[in-house]
Amino acid sequence: MLALLFQDPDHAAQAGSDFGGSTQVHPVGAAALAALAVLALLAPRRWSALPVILLLCFIPAGQRIVVATVDFTFIRLLMLVVWLRVFVRGELRNFTWNHLDRAMVLWAITSVVTGTALALTLTVFINRLGTAIDAMMVFFFFRMLIRSHQDLVIIATQFLFSSFAVLMFFGYENRTQRNMFAMFGGVPAITDIRDGRLRCQGAFAHSILAGCFWVCLVPFYCIRGWLTGRWIIPVAGIVAALGIVILCSSSTPIMAVAFGLMATAAWFVRGAMRWYRWLIFLWLCVLHFVLMKMPVWHLLARVDIVSGSTGYHRYHLVDKFFVWFHEWWMVGTMSTGHWGHGLHDVTNQFVAEGVSGGILRLALFLWIVWLCFAGVSRSLRLTSAPRTYHLASWAIGTAMFMHCMNFVAVSYFEQIVVEWQLTLATVSSLTLVPGARPEQQLTEMADT
Repeated sequence: MLALLFQDPDHAAQAGSDFGGSTQVHPVGAAALAALAVLALLAPRRWSALPVILLLCFIPAGQRIVVATVDFTFIRLLMLVVWLRVFVRGELRNFTWNHLDRAMVLWAITSVVTGTALALTLTVFINRLGTAIDAMMVFFFFRMLIRSHQDLVIIATQFLFSSFAVLMFFGYENRTQRNMFAMFGGVPAITDIRDGRLRCQGAFAHSILAGCFWVCLVPFYCIRGWLTGRWIIPVAGIVAALGIVILCSSSTPIMAVAFGLMATAAWFVRGAMRWYRWLIFLWLCVLHFVLMKMPVWHLLARVDIVSGSTGYHRYHLVDKFFVWFHEWWMVGTMSTGHWGHGLHDVTNQFVAEGVSGGILRLALFLWIVWLCFAGVSRSLRLTSAPRTYHLASWAIGTAMFMHCMNFVAVSYFEQIVVEWQLTLATVSSLTLVPGARPEQQLTEMADT
């Protein structure tokens, strides 16, 4: 399942326990899927991502068809239609392979191998194989679709206008404490309340992920403003995204906003970023070995932007991740519940990678992240490029940074996984990722 792309089987099962393993198709959902499939087949190439975007925003992942224990989620079915379109309409194109493309393939293969070796069951093999195929379908679809910055602007615009409708649904949910999307399954009918605040989520799998989903699109809205020179619509999209974050009432999306602002401000000292990174690293070492009685990751326990945040749980999870290294390092572990109270809930993407596939899968995931930042860095050093190219590269790097900061506090599943794959494909297509000749990559972008 695409929803389980970055999760271990135990955590994934819990995340989808309300709807996984059984067919749930609402007539409205079926009609929407059929309409989106037709749109995917008939729309012009530049609009071919719109059906996927609409499905992510307005149809919960609870909608699925189960055949012989294999879940065909609506996003999986729609991606199959999208790829049918690619082949039928001759839109399959060659592109310059780089190390990020190769790392994604290796990551997918490793996920299947380690998961199968860990569980030694056909069920887990089918699950991991399905999620690996989903990852490759989403990543390489956007890899082929995004040929230039203009393609990214079109995708950002589609998300931007969708956000206005999403904000309206969130506003209704906030006023009534009723989630209109509950009829589809996969989301609660009554909105969760924590410390007197409604945590709206709409069609998304969780309020935290809903906020993270929209705030991490803001850098792409900024690219639209820089490249077109018209800021009214991008600013409206940014306001809508921030409105959704506020209605989610979760610390992680709010922290993502703060990290996004930090990354934006860092543009003005971009020439000294190497030194700032080393200073931050050295300061963390001083905190860990000299000034703090607890390990440096105990700082996670002190995060409480919205009252009721579970910062201590996140610290405890990371701490036990190191303590139980001997258990998960080879191929992962089937469960983390015995690590401590509540630690079955793996709310850290880096930890989820390790417990899902051992040290190799975690290393490949970290390599993917490093390659993305390396591609952005190489693009910024291209002195012959116009200022708008540098600004767009910095915005792409900002989106990556915001995702990575989210990973410290949450593990991705459901809709936001597609956005993560979109971000990776954007980096691979529009920056100078190592593994291919820069002049060849630049020629490819210029030709499109």
